[in-house]
Amino acid sequence: MKKILLAGLLAPALMLMLPLVALNKPETAVAVGAKAEPPTAAVDDTFKIYDKESNTVTEMSAEEYIFGVTAAEMPALYHEEALKAQAVAAYTFALYRKGENADKAYDITTDHAADQSFITEEKARERWGDKADEYTEKLKKAVSEVKGLAITYDRKPILAVYHAISSGRTENCKDIWGNDPPYLKAVDSSFDRLCPNYISKQAFSKEEFCQKLSDKAEFSGALSEYITVKDRTESGTVKTVDICGKELSGAEIRSVFSLRSSNFEISYNDGEFTFTVYGYGHGVGLSQYGADCMAKQGSDFKEILTHYYSGCRVDKFTNS
Repeated sequence: MKKILLAGLLAPALMLMLPLVALNKPETAVAVGAKAEPPTAAVDDTFKIYDKESNTVTEMSAEEYIFGVTAAEMPALYHEEALKAQAVAAYTFALYRKGENADKAYDITTDHAADQSFITEEKARERWGDKADEYTEKLKKAVSEVKGLAITYDRKPILAVYHAISSGRTENCKDIWGNDPPYLKAVDSSFDRLCPNYISKQAFSKEEFCQKLSDKAEFSGALSEYITVKDRTESGTVKTVDICGKELSGAEIRSVFSLRSSNFEISYNDGEFTFTVYGYGHGVGLSQYGADCMAKQGSDFKEILTHYYSGCRVDKFTNS
């Protein structure tokens, strides 16, 4: 596999080429509490999709579904090999969920907080505007070229989670969600530090800060002395924060303050709290921005996927 080059070796010209679309990227494929070994999904060319908003189940071809997921989850201006990697990850994730949901009337939902986002081709074309024809053809070609390919470990489809931008190194699944599949281990993703949106900041007045946490902690004394990040993962995500003697998780803080990730620093100055946040998303599995950068450096979709999913294979998937 091609190794990811250190960020510092990239030419400035590459930085100018890196896309800005990830600025508005939604959180993707959060699989809290997912099982490491789901029942094996039946392999066919359709998925039953549950739309929570309309409370309907629609059966569609795998190609149509994966096109819709890829269009919703990854900027269409990304490199073709990154789009292929995303399509394979999306298909694999759907197979995994299909196995878990074998006793239900649907295989997977359109809820991006639990499964994967999905958008129809019509809505995707509206979003892309004058690039609609170009991007539709580009994504359909990418999806078609990887049709039926899945990421497997011990011949089973994996929990192929992904996120927008890592903090420079992905996370061990065990540190984020507790379960420990062997293929979701922390790996280098130094390219992500080059993203124009890698660092974000959010500031809150003392009053706003205390109000948002009023049901979780009791504030007294000098606030700056009572807020401490206690524990981080090896990749930097905050595991626990001590606020006035009350221990909260980094995930709780992220949720309360709508931060882009749980990898953050907190500072207090002149009555204002500032969060400096690194990356975007949960940090587990494939980094979409990192995938795009690897592709631009010459890696193909299989090399990208086997980098981010440790010890896995990318092959045509069958139950035999």
